[in-house]
Amino acid sequence: MFNLDEQAALGLTQAHLCDYHGRLVEQSIVRNLKQMQVAASKCNITLSLASSFRDFERQSLIWNNKFNQIRPVFDINDQPVDLTHLNEQDKCQAIMLFSAIPGASRHHFGTDLDVFDANKVDDNYQLALSQQEYASGGPFLELAQWLEQHAETYGFFLPYKQFNGGVAKEPWHISHISRAQYYSNIHSKELLEKLLINSNVAGWPSLVDQLDTIYPQYVSNISAAGN
Repeated sequence: MFNLDEQAALGLTQAHLCDYHGRLVEQSIVRNLKQMQVAASKCNITLSLASSFRDFERQSLIWNNKFNQIRPVFDINDQPVDLTHLNEQDKCQAIMLFSAIPGASRHHFGTDLDVFDANKVDDNYQLALSQQEYASGGPFLELAQWLEQHAETYGFFLPYKQFNGGVAKEPWHISHISRAQYYSNIHSKELLEKLLINSNVAGWPSLVDQLDTIYPQYVSNISAAGN
């Protein structure tokens, strides 16, 4: 149904990945990632991976649990959203603020990482990946500021550096500039639609119905490198 590059863009294969300290990442980004971690360490920052590659099935589980109210859904202010009285379209809109549609997550590429500073918290710390953690008074403010200033030097950028009307700001999410672009160029609305129609993703008919609007708002709508 999909060729190998399309499978990689949609989270359907691990053929393009390698193990990096217990995390799966796209093979081509390892050198740049190591360089960035060494540079951060010189500023007393232990740049650690909270999340890297996530396949379609894992993203589907996250999505379905949120859609079915097993996992909480949060608004732009990190407040919980009550999905009980929302129709399917509105449920999908609420979830997409912080969770990608299965098949449309940049984490499928293996080029995108959620990072934190392990030097600023103890081993028992429960990482939330919330905006407050990376803001003033949070343990990862220094990391967030360092990434904004230096990530591009090492070939990475912040695709959700600011809220652009789609996915919320994610100061923890970094993306390899060239390799993520490679998979983004392969990904398309048509591929995603084909995948969703043959999936068990909760609410997929509503997603497909809205895809002409959803794709430019939540999938391709990122903060470009250099901005």
